[in-house]
Amino acid sequence: MQSCITMTIIGFFAGSLMFSYFIPKWFLGIDIRENTEDGNPGSTNAIKSAGVHIGLLCMFLDILKAFIPIYISINYLNISGLYLVPIIAAPSAGHAFSPFMGFKGGKAVSTLYGSLLGILGISRAVFFIAALMVLFKTLIVIKPDSAMVTVSLISANAAVLYYEPLYEVKIAVTLICLIVSYKILKNPNKGDIVVSIWNLHIIFDEGKVKVRHI
Repeated sequence: MQSCITMTIIGFFAGSLMFSYFIPKWFLGIDIRENTEDGNPGSTNAIKSAGVHIGLLCMFLDILKAFIPIYISINYLNISGLYLVPIIAAPSAGHAFSPFMGFKGGKAVSTLYGSLLGILGISRAVFFIAALMVLFKTLIVIKPDSAMVTVSLISANAAVLYYEPLYEVKIAVTLICLIVSYKILKNPNKGDIVVSIWNLHIIFDEGKVKVRHI
């Protein structure tokens, strides 16, 4: 129990370290919230504002900060069962509600991947989300990105709830998906939602559905 509480606190603190905001700010003098459409202090906007090299470094650190405490909890502290739930969810919560950003953190997509990579030894849940994001980015294209990520999370969470044998993973993934979806829906990308399948485009425009063949 003590280890669970300690690692949950560590995970939340690690998640709250906003590398994608502070690295461009400190080294380039760029506030990525001011130079991007949605003002999100995350790694995607770091790539757009600070360049690929800095942005990818930020993304790597956002993944790593979630991966490390979870990996240590499972592989070195031997924490298991429902005690893992808050530990797995903590980094994403820390990133989304970072006290270093006035509790107005990022959308935590990269951190989500770090958390799921951290449990790779006991679950393959990360592959559901990765595969669905690729699907909705390439074959069944959903735009804007906020809609694509939300649909991917809902679909992946449903798959995890159905296929994943470990209840702690089911609960933790559901919590993370709720956190990330909440942050995305609170501050979505602008524009109509468009679903494209080959030359068929389905457009959701202010409650109306339009179908176009191109």
